[in-house]
Amino acid sequence: MRKLTIFALGLAFLLPSPLVAGKNLAEYQLQIQVLESHWHRHRDGSVDGWGRGDINDGASVHGFDFSYEAPGPFHKTVGGDHYLAKWKKAGLKLEMLVGEIGAPDKYVSYELKTSVRDEVYVAGSDGTTPISQEEFKAQQPK
Repeated sequence: MRKLTIFALGLAFLLPSPLVAGKNLAEYQLQIQVLESHWHRHRDGSVDGWGRGDINDGASVHGFDFSYEAPGPFHKTVGGDHYLAKWKKAGLKLEMLVGEIGAPDKYVSYELKTSVRDEVYVAGSDGTTPISQEEFKAQQPK
């Protein structure tokens, strides 16, 4: 019985799972907008995904490219919506929280491998395009 308990606890730490209340959202100070999201589901149900988005740390906004492996995909953000995130390894890996619909205190955690850019991504009719920081700042309401 003890071996089964240890196995179950070990498995819980290895698999991404919904997070319950008690997650300190104050630790997740990055706001992530996902502008482009692509994924492929494998026969075992797992997903490989990649995309592009913007990271807002409160002081600046930068575009970033990402990839991930997870039990399921996540979707693009719409309008001013964003996901919360924090750096696990600055510039290279971040943890992003995606809220469960209908459960305001539950989240699914995704680990994204990232490449941060100097430019900012904008969504357009031809897909996601990088623009310079100067262009981005000129487009912001004053």
